Amino acid sequence: MADSIQQQLQQLVLLSDSVGTAGAGVGAGSVSTVEEAMEQLGPLIHSVYRANKQKLFRQQVDLFAQRKDAEIMKLCGSYHQEFVQSVAQLLKVRQNTSELQEKVVGLNAELQLSGKSLYEKKAELLSLRREHGNIQDAADVVRGCLDVVRMVAGFDEQVAGKQYYSAIKTLGVLKDQSLPQVRRFAFGRMLESSIPHMETKLQAAALKDMKDWLFGLKKTTRDIGCHLTGRMQRKQGMWAERDAAIQERYFVSSTVQFVLDEEYDHDEPLAVDMMPLYQCLHINEKLGRRAEFRRSFTEDRSDQLSLILASPVQFALAQLAPFEAMLFDVIGFFVVEHGILASAPDFRSKADVDTLWDAGIARLSDIIARSIQTIRGDPAISQALQGSLTTFTYIMEENAYDVRKLRELMMAIFGA
Repeated sequence: MADSIQQQLQQLVLLSDSVGTAGAGVGAGSVSTVEEAMEQLGPLIHSVYRANKQKLFRQQVDLFAQRKDAEIMKLCGSYHQEFVQSVAQLLKVRQNTSELQEKVVGLNAELQLSGKSLYEKKAELLSLRREHGNIQDAADVVRGCLDVVRMVAGFDEQVAGKQYYSAIKTLGVLKDQSLPQVRRFAFGRMLESSIPHMETKLQAAALKDMKDWLFGLKKTTRDIGCHLTGRMQRKQGMWAERDAAIQERYFVSSTVQFVLDEEYDHDEPLAVDMMPLYQCLHINEKLGRRAEFRRSFTEDRSDQLSLILASPVQFALAQLAPFEAMLFDVIGFFVVEHGILASAPDFRSKADVDTLWDAGIARLSDIIARSIQTIRGDPAISQALQGSLTTFTYIMEENAYDVRKLRELMMAIFGA
């Protein structure tokens, strides 16, 4: 009976172990195993009570429990040394962990100090970079200012050296490119405010050269007039020979005579250097002062013509040279005007030149009219003056001037 109870208890333990193993996953299988164990326990207890073996059952249960306790003690004794070693290792690991933590804390403190030093060095580096950038910007500004100063100095040298085309180019670069870069500085604003003065300085220098050129034209214009008068007198001699060879007399106009003489006319005209005028005109155009320069030039030329026609003359045979010199000056003056009109029609208009021409003829008529009695009273003076005026008329007609008033004047004085 005792052996039967032990076997049944052993089966129940094995069954409970299987239940515990299967209990890791809750499901229909584990539930049915528990029910099976309860079903087997029920008949066992029933048979014990029916046989009245409760005491024996308790003894067997205690015995079974003691045996299991012995097995547990044996099992614990086998793994106790390993457990103690594991605990010792765990304590050692814990100690090592504490030491490692202390080292980490120390390293963190060192890292904090290093990081602070690195931060300070970085901040210092950034500050130095900003200072370097400021120095670089200042150096660039100084270089720009020096370039502007050199350009201003170069402008003064160019004006002093009469290099006006280079000077107007330098002035343009200053205004459009260089000064806007330094305008934010007081130095730049001061230079910018001096631009009108520089423009006036350049204009005045070019205008002075042009006026000097006009003054120097006095000798050039007389040479031109003398040269053209001699050339026209030679042509008149050719015309006289041509007319003498013609049997039938008929009138041939001076215009036709000019055309006939073109193939025989090999005289080179005297060249007039117009560079100072064109240079001054270009400067004033670039400075936006073209209209002002045009008015000034017109007034200067009018004054110059008045000076030419204000020369004292006397109509005596031995003193006719001053009047002829005046005619030379007038011829040269208007030949130059014709050249300016042809080369710069947008600057010097034909109306301006015609106005000057009419004023010159009127002034010349007044000079002759004041001595008309002397001229008519001396046939030699009258003949010489008629020849000079005739040559003068042909020259001016050849240069495209209206000579109708001159012919009327000669008709009124000489009757032919």
